Amino acid sequence: MNAANSTLNLFWRYLLTWGIVLVLTLSALALVERQKLVRELTVKSATLHRLASQRADQHDAHLTSLSAIFVAGGKERQDLFLDVAATIMRFYPRIISVNVIPFEPSEMGIQTLPGLTDDDMELVRETAHRSTGALQIRRMSATPHRYLLVKRSPNTDAARHGIALVIDAEALIASDDPFWERPSVSLRLLTPERGELTGTIAPEGAEFSKPLGSASQPLILETSLAISLVDLLPLGKTISAATLVSVLLLLTILGFRQRAHIREAESRAKLSAQETRLAHASRVNSMGEMASGMAHELAQPLTAILSQAQAGRHLARRGDIDRLSTVLGDTVAQAQRASDILDRLRRWSRPNRVPSKACSLNDAVRSVDRLLALEVKSAGAAVTLTLADDPILIDADPVELEQVVFNLVRNALDASKGARVSIRTEVSDGAAVLEVADDGPGVPMDLRSRIFEPFVTGKPDGTGLGLALCQRLIEEMDGDIALLPDTTETTFRLSLPVFKTQGVT
Repeated sequence: MNAANSTLNLFWRYLLTWGIVLVLTLSALALVERQKLVRELTVKSATLHRLASQRADQHDAHLTSLSAIFVAGGKERQDLFLDVAATIMRFYPRIISVNVIPFEPSEMGIQTLPGLTDDDMELVRETAHRSTGALQIRRMSATPHRYLLVKRSPNTDAARHGIALVIDAEALIASDDPFWERPSVSLRLLTPERGELTGTIAPEGAEFSKPLGSASQPLILETSLAISLVDLLPLGKTISAATLVSVLLLLTILGFRQRAHIREAESRAKLSAQETRLAHASRVNSMGEMASGMAHELAQPLTAILSQAQAGRHLARRGDIDRLSTVLGDTVAQAQRASDILDRLRRWSRPNRVPSKACSLNDAVRSVDRLLALEVKSAGAAVTLTLADDPILIDADPVELEQVVFNLVRNALDASKGARVSIRTEVSDGAAVLEVADDGPGVPMDLRSRIFEPFVTGKPDGTGLGLALCQRLIEEMDGDIALLPDTTETTFRLSLPVFKTQGVT
């Protein structure tokens, strides 16, 4: 369940990361696309602005030419004036008509079709009359998208006529560029007073605004580009960006995971090396423990052999052959015991140990009692046996069992001078029980919880390996060893399973 939750959390974390990166990428794409659209609008608007400015400057030249022709030919050469005007209108369609309006309303002027309304003619008279020489712009009342460009003729204070061009504002800013045909693009032309001549501007979007570069016609060109979400995030680019982000994020995640796996492998290798070093140290310590334990175990039969050999030599001098035979028999038994210990060491070091067999718990106790009899007598101690009436067979190695009993009894004898040791065996709850008790000072409280640990001992000259070895051997017999709490005497208790074919007594 925890693994599933961890996987789900990791999935959501990756999904959130993907979403954040995708949003940032699309935001960057939208910003780039907006800048691109604004830049395109600026470039296109600047191009149209130059074109419209050039067209406006052409109007100045046309008016100058027409004024010179009119002044030179007068009304008598209207045909010349009209021919020139017709040519101008034919090549410059934005010029709707050319008109000469006298200051006196009663006089006849010159007009090309379509002509001016009375209001427009009055507007030309008023504008030309007030002119100081510069060309003037006026909006037409009937046709808002057209304007009048007026010049007095002659261009002096003695002027008697006004020459006016009717110009189509829409044609002035017309362009063949398909950019201006987009629904999102809008433009308009304003008078210097910001009166609207033609077109409308979208209320929102990128904008461009600049007066035309004509001194006589500083009309204001304004353009706008309405930018929608579709413009900012084109479908093709959006899909490509999302795909790229997904692939890069996937590669990044795979890279991080591969890096994590490498680090994990390196960590495992380091741990494995550390475990190898620890195992080596453990083997070294185990070998030390085993060597100390074997020295501890071999010291006992070798000491007995030495004592009995000395006693035998003394009996031989006295000629006491009967007792000498007994001593030599015990010496042989101790030598055999040392041999069995070494044999057990060889078997213990092999991968497959020799199978255990049925052995008598009571016989092991009696054997230990015989081995320690001389030492007990010399020390003024006493060992009391309380053994079960019926034989107690257990599934164990006889030498190992005897070694455990020997270590426990020996520890009890070493507990105090003239120690009183009692050994008891019985079968309880289907298990063979052995208890070794002594009347010594007991195990210090600070050592009770660690009494079976290697190298933990309360003896000044002890190795701390005897009880550790006993515990290991008993556990290999599927048994248990414990120091009984709250007893008047120091009591160690062994519990071992009885031999499988033996009944419970």
